[in-house]
Amino acid sequence: MEKVVTQGACRAMSVIPPPPTNKGNTGAAGEASPGVAFAARFLAFGEPRQPGMAVRAPLHPAEEDQFFAAPVSLADITPPPLPEAYLALRRVTQNPMSSDADVAAVISRDPALAAYVLRLANSPLFSPSARVETVTRAVAVIGLGEIETMAASSMLARAFDKTPKPELLSMDDFWRHAVAVGLLARALAERVGERGGERYFVAGLLHDMGRLMLAVAEPGLSGAALGRTLGRKLSMDAAERLELGFDHAALGGRIAVKWRLPDTLCQAVAAHHDPGLCPENPIAAAVHAADFMANALGVRVLPTGGFPRLDERVLPLFNLVEAEPEAFWEILTDGLAAMTALVAP
Repeated sequence: MEKVVTQGACRAMSVIPPPPTNKGNTGAAGEASPGVAFAARFLAFGEPRQPGMAVRAPLHPAEEDQFFAAPVSLADITPPPLPEAYLALRRVTQNPMSSDADVAAVISRDPALAAYVLRLANSPLFSPSARVETVTRAVAVIGLGEIETMAASSMLARAFDKTPKPELLSMDDFWRHAVAVGLLARALAERVGERGGERYFVAGLLHDMGRLMLAVAEPGLSGAALGRTLGRKLSMDAAERLELGFDHAALGGRIAVKWRLPDTLCQAVAAHHDPGLCPENPIAAAVHAADFMANALGVRVLPTGGFPRLDERVLPLFNLVEAEPEAFWEILTDGLAAMTALVAP
């Protein structure tokens, strides 16, 4: 897997302890390890809510062609450029002399971005005391330090000029899962008193953008990996590594780097299936845990295969060793539909 984000970028003290020398899944006296017990609780609670597993029907010969692609390296897949509206916003937010009004003026030039920022400022993420009616006020509510990062989520759909084939990726399910991971990651940050919960939300929202990129830009590769999962217990990221030599997390990290998103977000996207790659980044750890939790609770991207791996070392970071799934399911039932309507195109 390419480590354009993780090599040289993760040098601080680790918040994730090194893996234990004992590789077994049992604790003292043969008891299940905390990770196994946690996963079992969430999977049991989510089992009635799981979508039906996809079963691959026989394909017409012509359809087989869409699942054929020549080998390609991670570097061969070129991320799309960011829309000019976002680049203009980046320029003004990075100018230390810019005021809320300056930033609002740039945002207002793009009606779609202005509408998104207003919806965001009025959302439960910020819970303003009074309805936000102007873009200038929205910038003040969100904050100059966060507006560029928060706006990145609105650019994800706009950066791609077409949608993937529905048999490769359901966009409704893609957005529901992305928002669910964002909400759960933010809840994990709040659970342990971490500040900047909005960044946790955005990292969760963007974590699977490599999967979207793969389905849009390389449908043959995406289909070939998908074919390894259907009717099996193999997760999509594991199938991608077997088929392609890299996974959608590595591709998403590459997109985030190319788009010059903040390092912590780049790392969280790239390491969301392996938080040990950036062990000092609590956002990566939160997104990893939240991704497993969303999948276990039934908020999954279809077509789908097995569940992603859970690194149990992240559990103590968010006091999850004894956590029960009901409270996290309530977070999703309370906010998932409204937040998906806010961010999905």
